[in-house]
Amino acid sequence: MSIRSMSEKMTRRSGFRSALRGPAMAAFAAVFAFGGLAGISGARAQAAPGGTLRVGWTPPISLDPALYSDAPDESLGVAVYDYLFTVNSKAEIVPSLAKSSTVSSDGLTYTLTLNSGVKFKDGSPFTADDVKFTITRLQDKKLGSPAAGLFAGVTAIDVVDPMTVKFTLKTPSASFLSSLADFHVAILKNGTQDPTKEFNGTGPFTVSADAVDLTTGVTLTANPNYWKAGEPKVGKLQFVYNKDVSSLVQALKGGQLDFVSRVPIELYNDLKKDNTFTVTDVATNLFPNIRLRADRKPGSDPRVRQAFRLAIDRDALNQTLYSGLAAPGYDFPIGPFYKALFNAPVNFPKRDVDAAKKLLAAAGYPNGLTIDLYAPHGEFNSDDLATALQQQLKDAGITVNLHIEDSGIYYADGANNWLDADLAITGWATRADPQTYFTLMYRSDGAYNEAHWNDPAADKLIDQAGQETDPAKRAAIYGQLQALFIDHGPSFIPFFRPSLSAQSAKVTGIEVGADPGSTSFASAVIAQ
Repeated sequence: MSIRSMSEKMTRRSGFRSALRGPAMAAFAAVFAFGGLAGISGARAQAAPGGTLRVGWTPPISLDPALYSDAPDESLGVAVYDYLFTVNSKAEIVPSLAKSSTVSSDGLTYTLTLNSGVKFKDGSPFTADDVKFTITRLQDKKLGSPAAGLFAGVTAIDVVDPMTVKFTLKTPSASFLSSLADFHVAILKNGTQDPTKEFNGTGPFTVSADAVDLTTGVTLTANPNYWKAGEPKVGKLQFVYNKDVSSLVQALKGGQLDFVSRVPIELYNDLKKDNTFTVTDVATNLFPNIRLRADRKPGSDPRVRQAFRLAIDRDALNQTLYSGLAAPGYDFPIGPFYKALFNAPVNFPKRDVDAAKKLLAAAGYPNGLTIDLYAPHGEFNSDDLATALQQQLKDAGITVNLHIEDSGIYYADGANNWLDADLAITGWATRADPQTYFTLMYRSDGAYNEAHWNDPAADKLIDQAGQETDPAKRAAIYGQLQALFIDHGPSFIPFFRPSLSAQSAKVTGIEVGADPGSTSFASAVIAQ
């Protein structure tokens, strides 16, 4: 959701975390009730930050947090703004602007106590009014934020006092607190007119609009009044943009950059051998959604969808593209990253090209079929994945014509974009809670239902999972949904990518996020 504005209004990959009730909620709530983050102060508790951290990214797509569409968008947001909650690499929710959270016994009212002493770049104080403004803005359908669906069940947002905000829900939600940690929910100042020009955040770094160049990069300056004591530790944060990740890695090797994320496996393995660099492999739920449109031929026939499923060799793709580092995928968006919610199917169909050919023949394609495959250039290794798929599908009599598009075209309006093509690959980012995938991607009315799939049985299970706050019962519902996906679903998810990054050995203090864009550089230190 790595999905991030497709033409400033079509975004993917949003959503997050699960709220629990009963005994589970009691333990969960305890995490938030410890009194907030230690060391909050308007004054810096240690020496002024120094040095410049240079980070390589592909160019961002949108500068409005409500319309973020890719990891570079989110990364700029993490630098400029703060979130109510964040998610670490272990999928744990961490309080940030929200100091504590309580939920009513019926699961319909959430009350957040906010941290005090926090100021925006313009010097104004952060209050509950800013939270209400941000969420209300996201709910506005005219804005077109994918996060609107996350808060569709919120019937009221009440400012109890400057440091307390209350949310009232229509029905219990398994993922409400997770939604508040979504990367679109960067807290804006109440009354913000245009975030793409104001950049008035409470985050660790500050920047002015005239310093942002979507082609070459942006240089941010340490916020001298940042509310988390001791951060940021560097004086400047520089984002350097290049559409070619390989070029960014070469710049890292040449000493022109200090950190690069989404490193291709072959370059990652090369850097791993060089002790002048530190490499990181973080388990994630990043996945390529290879999908067929289910509302028109050929994908409207479930036999065709099953033929594609049988024609794909997932283990071979993992070995070829990630040297086996990726987690196995079973054509379902919940991977082992989600632990208790993950179900490894016992009888997932093995590759069988002969059976695939028979299914195609029964569906009216005795001589196979020809189809166009669209994918975004340079989004992780989508180029190589598309080529490998082309070869595998050929064995089953499926001829694939490749169309590798610039991401600006792939995610723009028009024919054969990511929401229109018959066969396409879209990269989706890690969410702290998986319910967002189903709400956005698979429910019949989902904002980003790429496959145009309409299955009442799936809709029913999706809704049940979204409201079930007991983890074990929720996992069981997802198990039923997974069986349905494997039987006739429109997606082929072969693996869950690892997040591969590399940095200069002179840099320490960076905790790489399971979603690369969520990585904060506020704690980074550069050895002088």
